[in-house]
Amino acid sequence: MQVDINQINAVTKELNITVETDTVSKAYEKYLRKASRDIVIPGFRKGKAPLNMVERMHSDKIKEYFMKDYVDEVFDEVGKEHDLHYLLFPEVKEMNWEKGQDMTLKIELEHEPELEFKQLEGLTVPHKPQLLEDEVVKYLEQLRQENGRMIDVETAAKDDYVSLEFTFQHGSEQFTRTGMLFAGDGVNNRSLEALVGAKTGDQLETKIPGRAIKLATKDSALPLENDFEYGVKLMVNSITRMEYPELDDEFAKDMEFDSLEQMKAKIGEDMKLKNEHVNINIDNFSIISKLYVDNNFDLPHKTIEYLADQEAEKLNNPAYKQYLVYQYRMQIAQEMVSMYIMNNLRKAIPLELSDEMVEEYMIHEAILEDMSAEAYKEKYKDELDQPSYRMGITNYFILRNIAKTCEFTILEENTEEAEIPEAETSEATEE
Repeated sequence: MQVDINQINAVTKELNITVETDTVSKAYEKYLRKASRDIVIPGFRKGKAPLNMVERMHSDKIKEYFMKDYVDEVFDEVGKEHDLHYLLFPEVKEMNWEKGQDMTLKIELEHEPELEFKQLEGLTVPHKPQLLEDEVVKYLEQLRQENGRMIDVETAAKDDYVSLEFTFQHGSEQFTRTGMLFAGDGVNNRSLEALVGAKTGDQLETKIPGRAIKLATKDSALPLENDFEYGVKLMVNSITRMEYPELDDEFAKDMEFDSLEQMKAKIGEDMKLKNEHVNINIDNFSIISKLYVDNNFDLPHKTIEYLADQEAEKLNNPAYKQYLVYQYRMQIAQEMVSMYIMNNLRKAIPLELSDEMVEEYMIHEAILEDMSAEAYKEKYKDELDQPSYRMGITNYFILRNIAKTCEFTILEENTEEAEIPEAETSEATEE
């Protein structure tokens, strides 16, 4: 068997295989004898007809099935001989054979890229650290939202909750329901612009899609067409508004602090350690992004397309399949970039884990989950000795060692972070 292997790109190989006549002829004769056992020829008991008669009457079908089965056998042999590794099962691009001749195959397969990093020390790495001040502001806003309260108002403003009586006709039947809509246009299928400025007791007539009526009245059993607009009479029963406290000293005192500044300082102190560890992960990912930009390599786009399509199929939502495939494709491409870079970094920077490193990593993860190291170990006790978990620890320390030699530069507000590009899309997919 003659095998020529051509490297098309960093993740794709093309195999040109020639199977000699004697070898393929013996395989065919063996297949023919086996197939004849299940073929019924008029005038003969099953499996007892002469081989030449079986072949003459069913040659096209036997040849078709033989070639499909034999290509797997050939590839298995070639794969073992040449130590081939691949992602999806290889694609047969061409297959030619006539009885009494050599068989020729052209097979394409995708595999992981093998990288030789241009530079691993002294990298200049753009990053965007998480600022503690910003996290304090987010936390305070969350507290403010959590301490909001509903108040009754007389006139509806944008985003107010309006309790309504709905009266509408469907066919010959009239319906009356109570429900709620937001004033304005802020929530799809749940808002009505005409309610802005309405007062308690007001009546108005408008048109509302069936879907919106069902959502507003929480009555999905209504016999309404979702996209048809129904004429509806509305009576405003009440109007309520979410009122949020001001972030001031009074609010801080309600939270048992002397002042807002004291409250901010305490929150910042409590969040500081976790923020530092979040930034460790941000730096690690920034290093991966930098290595991808500096050592740009092809991604296995057929494999990515297949995996994205499989994920989208699981959700069984044909209307959004194209959008879902696109989103999954981007997600899988990013995951593959990280995985391939780390796989190659482990080869380039061999690392032996110590007990101290394992303990340090678990403390790091525990801090990110806002728990003690002991609680973290108890939660993940079934995973701590798994190879995948220890690989994660190895990855972490390889990146931390690289980080020690890096110069991290802050991305300006108006500068976009370098994103891992989406995998190339095949022409067939685009069509």
